[in-house]
Amino acid sequence: MLKVILIILLILLILVLGLSFFCMYYVLTPKVRSLEDGITLEKELDNWKDYDTYEKEEFDVTSFDGYLLHGTLIKNNSPAKDPNKFCIITHGYTSNRYGSLRYVPTFYDLGYNIYIYDDRHHGANKPCFTTMGYLEKHDLIEVKNALQHRFGSDIQIGIHGESLGCAISLSALGLTQDFSFCVADCGYADLQLLLSDLIGDQMHLPKFFSYLASLWCKLLHGFYFSDVKPCMMLKDNTTPILFVHGESDTFIDKKHSEMNYKHAQSCYKELHFFPGADHAWSCMSDKEGYDRMVKEFIQKLNL
Repeated sequence: MLKVILIILLILLILVLGLSFFCMYYVLTPKVRSLEDGITLEKELDNWKDYDTYEKEEFDVTSFDGYLLHGTLIKNNSPAKDPNKFCIITHGYTSNRYGSLRYVPTFYDLGYNIYIYDDRHHGANKPCFTTMGYLEKHDLIEVKNALQHRFGSDIQIGIHGESLGCAISLSALGLTQDFSFCVADCGYADLQLLLSDLIGDQMHLPKFFSYLASLWCKLLHGFYFSDVKPCMMLKDNTTPILFVHGESDTFIDKKHSEMNYKHAQSCYKELHFFPGADHAWSCMSDKEGYDRMVKEFIQKLNL
């Protein structure tokens, strides 16, 4: 009898460890959208617009650990152009640089040169795994450094991030105050909290699986999910932040933007919710309102 019990317990242990490993693997190595599919999607969503008419160049950046980030520099030729103003737009989970095109016209109209790039493991980059902001915040800093090296240390650089890109952007604010502003769209405040909710609500597994998955992540990749906590990077930040979230977001609950807003205690900040908008859909739900909100925010900063 004891032997049978031990065998059952062993099977349960293997099952629990296997499921938690799958959770970790699923998070860090998602199936990502190809550049070709990204182009097709953005054209279907009517976000391609004037992209073919922009002056562009491929501008890749080698990050701190030798990882190559592929990106595109959009040079502003509008009447409002300013050679010293740049905006880096960071896309969301499983997307690629073309997922940022819905935000480009807003900054282009304001005279900004714009840099869009593929996150680690995404787009045209070499497949590896995403660290959900743990390493990617350093990638964003390297992109900033590359732009400053090429165009001058005195250029003005703002950042816009969506979802994962938002978490990356907010985390980067804990490393440097070189950015002139940040638009933080539907990002998470605490990766462990987010994954606990998703594992419980969407995968219908006990929430403790997220902590076991975090342990697997530490063993295999060197960090816990709890190490990715953008809200804690904002304590001493002075860069102005515009927080944006869809009221009906079922992937990253709006409470995450509320948490981030609460922790940003040393900067000018705004928090806007878009009624009826699901995850990463605030801009798409009301393009004119989104455009106006961002432009008014930047104008308030006298940038």
